[in-house]
Amino acid sequence: MGKRRIEVAHGDRYGKLTVIKETSPYQWSKYKHRMVLCKCDCGNETTVRLEYLRSGHTKSCGCNLKTVSAKVRITHGSSNTRLHGIWAGMLSRCRNKNSKSYKNYGAIGISVCDEWLDFETFQKWALTNGYRQNLTIERIDNSVGYNPGNCTWVTKSEQSKNRRCCRYITYKGKTKIIQQWADELGINAETLRGRLLRGWSIDEAFNTPVQKGTGVSK
Repeated sequence: MGKRRIEVAHGDRYGKLTVIKETSPYQWSKYKHRMVLCKCDCGNETTVRLEYLRSGHTKSCGCNLKTVSAKVRITHGSSNTRLHGIWAGMLSRCRNKNSKSYKNYGAIGISVCDEWLDFETFQKWALTNGYRQNLTIERIDNSVGYNPGNCTWVTKSEQSKNRRCCRYITYKGKTKIIQQWADELGINAETLRGRLLRGWSIDEAFNTPVQKGTGVSK
């Protein structure tokens, strides 16, 4: 028996969001994520991943962002710090439709967890989880949003390796990005990446020989 499809209907409510309709799914690699257009109680419309709605991960369009930011500037005195800039940039690309980066984040359902809308909560997490001035925030799974369980601190060079097409892959109990797997397996990273994007299983992609000198699969 196949997996039962979760139904979503106009008028369903999740937090401050009311469902308008289901939209075209967001395709990431060989996976599709169901997307839902919602109207927030504040009047704004936003597109959210269905699983984020159902889990309670996303409860609004982010309409309280300005209020939260204003409160932060008044209370914590850290608005000019590098860490505050990282926090503000994270919120902007996920919640501000006028941001140039929004199309690659908020528009495809990448969000910031509700607890991190408060800078002091984010700051406390950062300072107890390895933040340093030369590091930047990175999502471990690029198909998931910003939350304590999916984020870490890395150098900019490490972050550049973890583009959306260079996601982390777990194989035989080890988790690495594609470039690291390619180095270990002796396969060109672009060949390995292309195999996965074409829908190959991890086992097939990792173990199918390539023609020497060409990088082409046999």
